[in-house]
Amino acid sequence: MVKQRGGASGLRTHVGIALSDTGLCAVFAPAGEARARVWHTTLSAPPIDASTVWPELIDALRALSAASGVQDGRLSVALMPGLAEVRSVQVPPLGDEALQQLLARNAGKYFVSARGPQTVGAVPRGSDAASRVVVAASSRLLGMVHASAEATRWSVDSIGPAESAWGAAALEWDTGGSRAAQLLIARAEHVELLQLERGVITGVRRFRAGTLDIERIAEACAARGGVVMLAGRPAPRAQISSALASRGVTTRTPAAAADVLDDPDALAAAYAHRAVAPALITDAVRALRARQSRTLTTRLAVAAGVLVLMAGALQLWDVRRELEAVRVARDELRPQLSATLVGRSTVETALRQLAVLGEAGRSAPQWSAVLGGISAELPLESYLTGFRGRADTVGIDGLALYAARVFDAVEQVPQLNDVRASAPVRRETSAEGEALERFQLTALVKRVVADSTTGGAR
Repeated sequence: MVKQRGGASGLRTHVGIALSDTGLCAVFAPAGEARARVWHTTLSAPPIDASTVWPELIDALRALSAASGVQDGRLSVALMPGLAEVRSVQVPPLGDEALQQLLARNAGKYFVSARGPQTVGAVPRGSDAASRVVVAASSRLLGMVHASAEATRWSVDSIGPAESAWGAAALEWDTGGSRAAQLLIARAEHVELLQLERGVITGVRRFRAGTLDIERIAEACAARGGVVMLAGRPAPRAQISSALASRGVTTRTPAAAADVLDDPDALAAAYAHRAVAPALITDAVRALRARQSRTLTTRLAVAAGVLVLMAGALQLWDVRRELEAVRVARDELRPQLSATLVGRSTVETALRQLAVLGEAGRSAPQWSAVLGGISAELPLESYLTGFRGRADTVGIDGLALYAARVFDAVEQVPQLNDVRASAPVRRETSAEGEALERFQLTALVKRVVADSTTGGAR
């Protein structure tokens, strides 16, 4: 179905088509119309010669462009049975890539209609690892589809079997959200049974047209259980529904547009862009996508490098801006800080000087105490004529009846020690005629030690 995404957005319009060896079917909504339109055109079988294009397909795609009004669009292609073969096969427990290589090398063994080189695909591994749903189509046919699309300015987004598109429709119609879904497609040639589990096609079976194989159809549907959805031609669809109901199998007709529901080709075209696996990817397309992926990776890496450089440049600019702001703030604070530092230096100098003075005061001799001590101990008949103090040394001059008593007395002064005569004792006569002895002595003042616990001296 056309997905109108072109115009101002610049995106190429996406169209789904169903392709058979006898015709092409597309479902699109013309510009300005809400209702989808089913469009058919006839084709002859693909050429069997060495031609690389399908001439009638080129004409059909040009006619599609004219009918839909889409130029330079994108295609999702569903290959109807006859152009692609879908089967459930028993395969070894291999990975997806190894299985694809095995099927491509042995296509004639697994696919009845395989002639010449085949492009194959497989459904991802499900719960039944031994059984896989696989698809094969002629590599030459796929090449012609791509070449014919390019010749008419269309580009091919994906190619897959019609069963994949029908499976996408079944998933949309399974509104009950059941783990398993079944869809019967009534075609003029055959009856197709698709079985899906968790959104993956787990089984594809083909029966004779109408109710010729109704017993086998009923048995296959009953084995899976649940409601069976019916689509396809109205007459055989009604016959199949009635026959299955008589055998205890419940069927349901999905709520969908009649022109799409009643036409298997239109149904495949409408859901081609949402097809579930398996898909068909040629080696050329795979190589192209690998190149595009590498190109995209390179561009993303370059963009990431540019973003890293831009982020680094912005970070550097931000750091420099912050540094400039810090420098301006420091310049503004420098005068205040200088004044503060000068004041602090002055205070520290004063504190140091006070500390020196305090220490000097604590360690200096207490001359008043020394004088008091000497006065208290000095004999009554003696008196001092001189007192000298320097550093921790004191000099005493005086007169006494007996100088020896003075020496003994001074030695008793608590503040002094190491008392000794600094000059010989001389006898003199006073004006009253009294005989006296002149003495001179020195002593050391005891050092006063501050008591750290009491703040006093000891």
